[in-house]
Amino acid sequence: MSKEFHKKIGFIWVVVVGVFLLNSCHKEFTITVVSNDAEFGSVTGGGVYKKGTDVQLRATPAIGCYFVKWDDGNINNPRSITVKSDANYKAIFFVESDFSVSANQKVLFSPGNLQWSATNGGNTATTHAVAGNGTAAGTWRFAINQWDTIGAKNKYVSSTYTGWIDLFGWGTSGYNYKYPYKINVSWEGYGDGDNNIAGTNYDWGHYNAIYNSQTHKTDDPGTWRTLTKNEWKYLLENRRTTSGIRYAKANVHGVNGLIVVPDNWNSSIYSLNGANSFSADYTPNIIKTNDWEKIEANGCIFLPAAGFRSDTSVGKVDTTGNYWSSACSDAYNADGLIFNMSILDPSGYCGRH
Repeated sequence: MSKEFHKKIGFIWVVVVGVFLLNSCHKEFTITVVSNDAEFGSVTGGGVYKKGTDVQLRATPAIGCYFVKWDDGNINNPRSITVKSDANYKAIFFVESDFSVSANQKVLFSPGNLQWSATNGGNTATTHAVAGNGTAAGTWRFAINQWDTIGAKNKYVSSTYTGWIDLFGWGTSGYNYKYPYKINVSWEGYGDGDNNIAGTNYDWGHYNAIYNSQTHKTDDPGTWRTLTKNEWKYLLENRRTTSGIRYAKANVHGVNGLIVVPDNWNSSIYSLNGANSFSADYTPNIIKTNDWEKIEANGCIFLPAAGFRSDTSVGKVDTTGNYWSSACSDAYNADGLIFNMSILDPSGYCGRH
């Protein structure tokens, strides 16, 4: 092969690369932005943009509704993105729905199970605000989806573990050295020993800021609290609702658990089978993700059967749900909601403090 041929090949190669880079810099991409329900809220920011353009996406809730998150879990609103390729974003809005926990009090539920990590699930230690204008280690958040659980990985809980955990000992808000990663099984190690934690700093939400607390537009300590035993009982056994339905066991997104419907639930949105039956199993309601999005947006909550942890042993994940109340049953144990394939007890014995 002659030197002249090499020169031509080299010249052609340079020209081709130059054309490719020039075209790439001017490439345009489509950003699609939608709402999970146009009646619940509107969105802006979609369009065709050049690569590298900074774009602001905004979700605006309708009256009586609130923005929860984007479908990839991001909670910023407005949200800034840099265009790199075609992309789709969905804003998730919920209807403001109340749940009666007594004859004269209503509450809102968190949009997912409470979780904690020393490093926000990353490599760098984090801190958060606590009651009394102080700070404490780690990050508290609500799970991205209502069906999300940490499951068997809760067995790794320790003072040095940097992943997320969601099966906590009773009264382990971090206050007074009662850390969320405590693994001892002695009742003296939890709460203040033998009293209710309602309204005290031992209650997780009462003491801690929860960073994605979007329902109330604030992350401040005291925004959230844990239900009392009597409130669980009223919610699931005595509450009057528009539909007559209080709860139904179900399988959502492949996860077993308990659906609790708001006071103003409209049964025409989705037909729930086996409603208000404590002895029902999870099979009457097999709900796919797309159907759940509509049910959730209209106010229902889902409590996954997340199992339990004793010391570093995790059991009954996806078969049993154990949710603490803020009430003691005696000097050694605390009560809460328990459900599985054949029972539902809103004031049952959940275990040692």
